[in-house]
Amino acid sequence: MGFPEKAYDRLSNLSTHWGITQEDVYYAIENDLLRVCVWLPLRYMECCIIKGRKFVYEQHEHKTGFIGVRPEDFHKISSTGCAKLRIFRSIKSEAHIFRLAYEPPQPALSVRIHDLIVLKEDRKTFEAIYKVASEENNDKVSDFSASPDYHHVIMNGEEYHLGDVQACIVQQLHDAAASMTPWVHGKTLLYSASSKAAHLRDVFKSKNDWRKIIISNGRGYYRLNLPDSNNTLIEKTEAA
Repeated sequence: MGFPEKAYDRLSNLSTHWGITQEDVYYAIENDLLRVCVWLPLRYMECCIIKGRKFVYEQHEHKTGFIGVRPEDFHKISSTGCAKLRIFRSIKSEAHIFRLAYEPPQPALSVRIHDLIVLKEDRKTFEAIYKVASEENNDKVSDFSASPDYHHVIMNGEEYHLGDVQACIVQQLHDAAASMTPWVHGKTLLYSASSKAAHLRDVFKSKNDWRKIIISNGRGYYRLNLPDSNNTLIEKTEAA
């Protein structure tokens, strides 16, 4: 019995499946040639249409499930690895926009690059128009996976168990690797991880092989040790 056809795909799977670069996938999304979606937890939304660059309210409704991400918001996410969004596209009607209602107060939805998916129907439409499907690449496996808290990482087939600060740094680099700027300054990594260490090597002194995970450009910047990191989209998955 074969594996059932998936209802959606992660961006990393599409890049591998189609045999094109991450940059090409991102270009298609940013230019509204390919729609991406994110899972919306139950929220109270305003359903609107846009007329003359203004939101025209139609109704309120509770909504959950996959919802479209606007190309301009995808650009923010791909540039930084994460963005806080309040406005989304309907996946049923191109004319409709959903906006998080301000009453009752609701926080913006924090969306990371790894949260984005492409629905099956959108993938098939894109493949039919642009003839990009490449079945020969289906068996390729991502070089990186991590548990949700990043304490357990598999990198290039090797397993690593990380402490809290170490995991936070790897998570930052994972987000950066999925953006167009995979290199992050060491001071930024340490500050964001609330570490008082002076150097990145001090954080990883308990891991003699930490440079198998992280590499430096010799000028204070670091990235995950993945081939062609700036052109390869990697996916966060549940590590066993």
